[in-house]
Amino acid sequence: MRIEAPPQRSSAKSFLGGKWSRQLPFFLAFLLFAFASHADPAGLRPGATADQTTIAKATELQKQGWEYVMPVPKSPQAAWGNRDGRTTWFNGYWINHSDNTYSSAEPTLQNGKYVGNGVNPVGWRRGGSPAKPSVLEWLLSKSGGVPP
Repeated sequence: MRIEAPPQRSSAKSFLGGKWSRQLPFFLAFLLFAFASHADPAGLRPGATADQTTIAKATELQKQGWEYVMPVPKSPQAAWGNRDGRTTWFNGYWINHSDNTYSSAEPTLQNGKYVGNGVNPVGWRRGGSPAKPSVLEWLLSKSGGVPP
């Protein structure tokens, strides 16, 4: 009497059932490409699609210490998109953590350095919802807001 070992399932073809073994490398390559091409640059907020120019500008602003603080509604009635002038919002603003400066407008490039307008808009304001944030504001914020 001869005893034989059970068949081994060591190949991808037998494990995946034949036709899938040929498609597996293409699927893995697709996944690798998908995650690599849509990865967010380190430190920038995910959730918005940005072109390379905007990503480069956001990265440089971040290196120089800039962050955008999103506007915040004071009550549930003051929701994004609600233009009711009776609602109250905390202003959105730019802050540079490296030199403790503020800006009510997007910092501009001057002599190789991004500089704000020096206006400190921190505080509450009456009026309707602010406009949606720009892609740059979104990328350089930590939380809040609605995607651009």
